[in-house]
Amino acid sequence: MKSVIQRALASATLFLFLSVTYAQQTTQVSTTVNPSEELYQHYKQNGIDAAIKMYDSSPSKGDEYTLLSEPLNVLGYRLMDEGDLDAAEKAFKAQIDEYPNEANPYDSYADLLMEKGDEAGAKKNYQKAIELSATMDDAEAKQQMLEASKSKLAMLEGAGSDLQFLKGKWNTKMFRIQDGEKNMTQQGSVEFSANGKNNVLTGIMKDKNGDYVGTRIIAYDAIDEQYDMVFAGNSPNGIETSVLKIEESSPQKVVFTEAYEENGKKMMVRHILNKASGDIAWEIHELKGDQENPVAEMTFTKQ
Repeated sequence: MKSVIQRALASATLFLFLSVTYAQQTTQVSTTVNPSEELYQHYKQNGIDAAIKMYDSSPSKGDEYTLLSEPLNVLGYRLMDEGDLDAAEKAFKAQIDEYPNEANPYDSYADLLMEKGDEAGAKKNYQKAIELSATMDDAEAKQQMLEASKSKLAMLEGAGSDLQFLKGKWNTKMFRIQDGEKNMTQQGSVEFSANGKNNVLTGIMKDKNGDYVGTRIIAYDAIDEQYDMVFAGNSPNGIETSVLKIEESSPQKVVFTEAYEENGKKMMVRHILNKASGDIAWEIHELKGDQENPVAEMTFTKQ
C-alpha cells in the first residue's frame, strides 16, 4: 500500500571523534541521513542488488516496523513510478523476507504484480494481505489495510459488476400492485453511467416530458460485500439511502434484497430482474416476516 503522507525519516546523529594531535582537539558532526533516499541513491549508483545488500547491513534493518514508510516499501514504489519493475519487485520481495508476518508488504508486492500484468499472483498476495490484516493491533491501520487490499482484490475478481448491465439509456414504466390489480404510476426514462473502475453507477431519471426527477447512485462496498444506494430528487424527502445484497446473479437474472428505513421502521424488499430478452422485467416484492408480497413492477426498454 502506497503512503500519501511519508513519515519524516530523517534522524540527526552526532558523531564525536576526539583526537589529540599536536595538543589540538577536533569534533566532527554528520549530516542528517534519510534511509529511503540513501537506498535510492545507492541503487542509482550500484543497482538494486547492491542497494538491498547495503540495507541488510544498515541500522534500519530489523527496526520497529513502520508500515507504509518502511525504506524498502518507499524504494519499491519509487522504482515502480520510474518504470523499473524488476528492481521494484526485488525491493518488495526483500520487504516480505524481512517482515513475513506483516500485511502491507504483500499488498505492495501485489500492486507490483498488477503493474506487471500478473493478475493471478496479485490476487494471491492481496488475499495474503487481507488474512494478515486481521492480526494487526492498531485499529485504524488495520481498517485502512483491509480496505486497501480487499477493494483491489474485489475489482480483480469482478465483484461489484452485477448491475453493470444497467449502463445505457432506458425507457421506463412503473406499476403499483395493490389488491391484485396493477396500475401504471410513472413513465419516463433513466440513463445509467459508470465510473472508470465500474464500481459506481449513476442514474439520471426523467419523467415522460423529459423533466428531471432524481438521481440514483449505486456504489459497491467491497468491505461489506454489498451495494450502497442513495437517491436524491425533487421531493422534499432529502437523501434516501438503502443497502443492496445480491442473492443471485446470472446473464438471465439478478435477484437482490434492499434494506432501508421508512418513517423510522426497518423495511426489506426483494428485487427480481429478468433480463433474458435484452429488456428488463423488474419485480419488487415486500418482505414481512415469512411473507413475500408483490408490490410493484417496472419495465426497462433499451433506447
